Amino acid sequence: MADAREAAVTGRAWSDFCDTLKSAGQLVLDNSTDDLDRIEGFRYLSRLTRGGLQSFVEANDRTFPRVLPIPEQLKIGCDNPDAHYLNVNIDSAHTYRIKGTRGTVNYLGIGAYSGGYGAGASTPGRQGYIEDNDPDPERRISIIASIDEPVRLESGEQWLPMERETTVIILRNFYLDRTVETPADLQIECLDPPAPDPGPLTAEQLVNGLALSGLFVHGVVDRFVGWVNDYFLDRPNTLDFLPDADHAGGWGDPNQLFRHGYWTLAPGQALVIDVPAIDAYYWNFQLNNLWEESLDYRYLQVTVNTHTARYEPDGTARIIVADDDPGIGNWIHTGYHRHGTMGLRYNQVVTDRAPVCTVVDASSLV
Repeated sequence: MADAREAAVTGRAWSDFCDTLKSAGQLVLDNSTDDLDRIEGFRYLSRLTRGGLQSFVEANDRTFPRVLPIPEQLKIGCDNPDAHYLNVNIDSAHTYRIKGTRGTVNYLGIGAYSGGYGAGASTPGRQGYIEDNDPDPERRISIIASIDEPVRLESGEQWLPMERETTVIILRNFYLDRTVETPADLQIECLDPPAPDPGPLTAEQLVNGLALSGLFVHGVVDRFVGWVNDYFLDRPNTLDFLPDADHAGGWGDPNQLFRHGYWTLAPGQALVIDVPAIDAYYWNFQLNNLWEESLDYRYLQVTVNTHTARYEPDGTARIIVADDDPGIGNWIHTGYHRHGTMGLRYNQVVTDRAPVCTVVDASSLV
């Protein structure tokens, strides 16, 4: 306790936090190959810093938790452009109730998770998961999250199983069309808080929060750059699953099959991805930068999904990654990049079928 107080009041904890951010900057310098990589890489650090501080300093009270969206434009590990992500830090020693309205978003997933992607964090894992495919703006949701199964649940109430290592609950809203769908509106409460209010911020809370925030920034950059270096660079312009040893499913949706890849195109080239006719509740393709951040889907056509895709007569979907719109298939803008990463999700697919990827001369596309 004395050490924490000294670190907090002298500013040492803050200095250590800044040093960790500086070391994360070296990862950007070491792993980028052009100016745009570096410019976006340092912006990436700023986004991760906002996320780390929100999660570990501002919203780390696990007995008075709040369901919060991740900060604006915080993008981690091939984030889904169709998703509205929310999370809440919890303590598995307690019991929680999540409640609110379902909304009209196409898919809602709520999962209990452990570990994390920050430096020094335990391997990410998933404990319980609830999926909801039934949009309804009026339907009320009530979920009890606990280690032990409740003796009694109210009518329509569900149980989200946790384990002792559970530290976070993540909520995913997957849209088909953001312009018309509304996400679930959910709140959380701890049913057995140890005190009536959070009390004052302690030195331990500040010191630990700053340390975890810095480790989060450094660890996230290191992990996802590792994906690119270890699995993708030697197989450019292909899409495949991650090895089981480093699978994204630790914090992923258990209903999802997810292929990743690295793309690189010279001027005048195009990457054609033929997605087979599949029976899936939802699928999407997206283009990312080197740091596994989705490109700016607010302004550019860098993603396509089940609903927005243009299909061929045989039910396949042809995706064309190119600098300019060829006027056929489903054009994906390169976002002014020459290389980056990409992802293809199948959610609740009946039979998996792999896509076919081919690099062609863009002028040959008619």
